Amino acid sequence: MDVTIELILSSVLAAAGQVSWRLGLRNGGGLNSIDMSTLFRVFTNWQVDLGLILYGLSTLFWLSALSKKDLSYVYPFVAGTYLFVLILSYLLLNEHFGVDRVFGAAVVLTGLIIIVRGG
Repeated sequence: MDVTIELILSSVLAAAGQVSWRLGLRNGGGLNSIDMSTLFRVFTNWQVDLGLILYGLSTLFWLSALSKKDLSYVYPFVAGTYLFVLILSYLLLNEHFGVDRVFGAAVVLTGLIIIVRGG
């Protein structure tokens, strides 16, 4: 599989994991303290567990890409996760944001395109 595809998949899966964690914490009462009953409640929430699985899959794609390309090429794709979190937060969490975040996301995307083209 192409490294860029692996990195995009890694970013999408990591973003989906973050959204799943947010949903699980929002629906399950949050993580207000670090005691056994709270930890049990959080880690038995299916959305939190799904987030862990998605993050694990993201890590597999990340490690595969990292084994094929320089870290200086691979690491900027972490910023790509921000783009997917922004999109998924809007679509799934009903979060709204202003022009400043959209402009910032466009700058991040431009930087990633430059890195990939030079890659």
